[in-house]
Amino acid sequence: MAQGHRKERADSYIQRQLTLMLRDKVRDPRIDPLTITEVSLTRDRRIARVYVASYGDEDTLKEGLAGLESTKGLLRHELARLLHWPWVPELLFRVDRSWQYGEHMDRLIDQVRQEREDED
Repeated sequence: MAQGHRKERADSYIQRQLTLMLRDKVRDPRIDPLTITEVSLTRDRRIARVYVASYGDEDTLKEGLAGLESTKGLLRHELARLLHWPWVPELLFRVDRSWQYGEHMDRLIDQVRQEREDED
């Protein structure tokens, strides 16, 4: 139980710190439309999967991911300063499309409601 709680705290801490770094230290406009939605460390804390979303189009998302990749060294350097771990996790950026899924589900629910209203 304690191990899971520590992992969740570490995930949350890294997410917060990366968000602040992107806002305060990174000057790449390609990153501006991105939001870090989640960070998930592997059990050994060697890899941090960083999930990002963009509420723009696919091109904006691809450009943002390229911007993140280009600044990965700076982000890891800053994390090393903050974490005080014997190593710094490798950052793997992944796309979070959950908001799109939620939007799709909302449309389907609205469609079913409309069909029921039309039947009545």
